[in-house]
Amino acid sequence: MMKVLKFPQEPIAENKRPLNRMAKRALKKVGQSPDPYYLYCLQLGLWALDEGKFLPNSQQLELTLESMLREDPKVVMRVFEESPNGEEEDLVGINEKPSPEKLAGLLLNQLESRLVLRAGYPPLPKL
Repeated sequence: MMKVLKFPQEPIAENKRPLNRMAKRALKKVGQSPDPYYLYCLQLGLWALDEGKFLPNSQQLELTLESMLREDPKVVMRVFEESPNGEEEDLVGINEKPSPEKLAGLLLNQLESRLVLRAGYPPLPKL
């Protein structure tokens, strides 16, 4: 009889999505302990800003990321998984394995581009 492997449940369903699974691996790779009660992609962005890995508009991005931690994860993920016109968008190819720094940069660039489109910092992502 074959054993069924059980994995710990993610309290936030959106953390099971490929982008957040990549972010979780990236956080572990840089020695961080991912918190399952917050989106991993936001945690990776905050880590990168904390480490000085991303300098343009870092204060505004940090304020926005911190605000997003308190938002509905479904709404937040739209920032990273949808184009401005609402079509599905793949920020990172499923077969790509970017470095933690590169993945954080992609996430922060995406967030910054959405904020520029919305003409402001640090409004919450109410798309």
